Amino acid sequence: MSLLTNALGITLLCMGILYLGYKVYGGFLAKRVLGFDDAKETPAHRLRDGIDFVPTHPAILFGHHFASIAGLGPIAGPAIAVYWGWVPALLWVMVGCILIGGVHDLVTLFASLRHDGRTIGDLTYDIINGRARALFLIVIFFLLALAMGTFALLMSQLFTDLSPQAVVPTFALIAIAMIFGVCVYRFGWRLGPATLVGVGLMFIATFLGLEVPVPLYKAFVASSQVKQVIATTDDPDLPQVHGIRATRADKTLQYFESRVAERPEYEALAADVRKARQHALDSWTYILLIYAFLASILPVWLLLQPRDYINSYQLYFGLAVLLLGLLVWRPEIVGPAFGVERSADAAVSDPAPGPLPFLFITIACGAVSGFHNLVSSGTTARQIRRETDSHVIGYGAMLTEGLLAVMVIMVCVAGLSSEEFHHQYGTWRGLDGRALGSFLTAASHVIAKPFLVFFSESRHAAVEAFSYNFIAVVVVSFAMTTLDTGTRLLRFNVEAISKLVRVPALGNRYLSSFIAVLAIGYFALMKIGGKPAGLTLWQLFGTSNQLLAVLGLLVAAVYLHQLRRPIVWLVVPMIFMLITVIWAMLLKLGEFYSGWQASRDAGNASLMALGAALVLLAGWMVVEATLVFFRGRKTEQH
Repeated sequence: MSLLTNALGITLLCMGILYLGYKVYGGFLAKRVLGFDDAKETPAHRLRDGIDFVPTHPAILFGHHFASIAGLGPIAGPAIAVYWGWVPALLWVMVGCILIGGVHDLVTLFASLRHDGRTIGDLTYDIINGRARALFLIVIFFLLALAMGTFALLMSQLFTDLSPQAVVPTFALIAIAMIFGVCVYRFGWRLGPATLVGVGLMFIATFLGLEVPVPLYKAFVASSQVKQVIATTDDPDLPQVHGIRATRADKTLQYFESRVAERPEYEALAADVRKARQHALDSWTYILLIYAFLASILPVWLLLQPRDYINSYQLYFGLAVLLLGLLVWRPEIVGPAFGVERSADAAVSDPAPGPLPFLFITIACGAVSGFHNLVSSGTTARQIRRETDSHVIGYGAMLTEGLLAVMVIMVCVAGLSSEEFHHQYGTWRGLDGRALGSFLTAASHVIAKPFLVFFSESRHAAVEAFSYNFIAVVVVSFAMTTLDTGTRLLRFNVEAISKLVRVPALGNRYLSSFIAVLAIGYFALMKIGGKPAGLTLWQLFGTSNQLLAVLGLLVAAVYLHQLRRPIVWLVVPMIFMLITVIWAMLLKLGEFYSGWQASRDAGNASLMALGAALVLLAGWMVVEATLVFFRGRKTEQH
């Protein structure tokens, strides 16, 4: 088997490149360009308040930061981007995270550390001017609301369609994290024993969740006939989980829809299941919004920090077993290197995925993400206990996320059979929902492979089912970490806007969190043509997210220029990102306009207006920064 068709070989090669990138390029940036200095007191010590400013052990902070920036981004994005072919997807991850994403995360963290841990949007006032700050804060508000709304939508789909078994462990982890936080910060437990207990309880909750799925859609089923069919049929198309039938809403809906031709009365039953499924999706969204509000107002040491830290071990274990599976199985790549050939019946009716710039915005968090500058400046900079910790946390976490994206790509193109791959990727329409399912299925094959030798053939299906649900728990848990951190960051943004517009009431922690949740809920519950926004919302999130990365690099470049530091390392990737993002955004705006013309749909109109506003605001900010740059305005030497 050649290296070019061996998923294990390519994965190990990428791991080596990422490690060299961390040691060589990341070390150069940290020491020579930025010059982190442990003699300088960090904001976590200087402004310590026990809520947001908390000096934190680097192991805990790395887990918190990594979990916050990762979430669904480096999983859903690469799983969708496989559609363009695994070679361009992999190249973008490697080049992006080493030369752009890692640089972006590190320099924005540096700027925040030297400005009392203020958010990147707020400190734009000091670096550029007041107008630029106002523009940046508005862009951040809509980007965060859009991003977290997208994540909430995808998590609702995971709970409803892909893994109801993830519900119990996901919410159990909230209680475990709070107990961990109290034990470490209030009772003085040592980190090692507390970690063992917390991680152990987390895995117990995972096993419990596999035994106790929560198919919420069943609570909204009105038809007694649907309930009877679900309760009595032994049809394998309605898989059971420990005696609980029809746990997945999507499978139940497919079951009834596929039998309408032979049993016309099933059309009404399918409609009832379809309605119950939508009620479940909306209900999960409301539950997640309530959780996000509570997470936003609680002290960071009580929930966010310990939850992300414990959850990071779950992902480390997941990466380890995926790598073990590749090592034992050494599967051959079945996905095409360049572009997926669409199935014949989809060639006319199925929309095209778009040109290459859409690849750059589909793989957002796995290569470069504007959301990261909000995490770096909004939470992480307030918890760094020594400046030199920034190298491993700011740059190292980004490269670890790149490794996760590499694993997702390789698992999707090598973990499925050729038939499974072309079934999942044969059409573009609805790929947002299928992509996560494709990854979960492929990952279950890879994870199960090393352990099948220990079980009889009759137990192989059970081992793969366990593997599927374990990786689903990992995915959902990481999505939760981004949702709660993102809501907190949006709260910070609203508080900064309150100072800008001189309305102190908006700075209230509870009111600002409520406004943040309302904005997130708008996008999470958005419908286009009566259906959840789905892939459209994901691509607009990717585009606006990369636009935010451009603005983060822009502010950091102006700041380093004012400090007389070299900026070529920021300017070149910033120009590349600006060109690709504007190109993709203009193409997307054309799609929204065409959709609005065809149906006068309010969802398309809202997204078209938002996209156009973001482009105009960003362009205005670029002009403001360019004028300041060439005037050579001086700032205090921090």
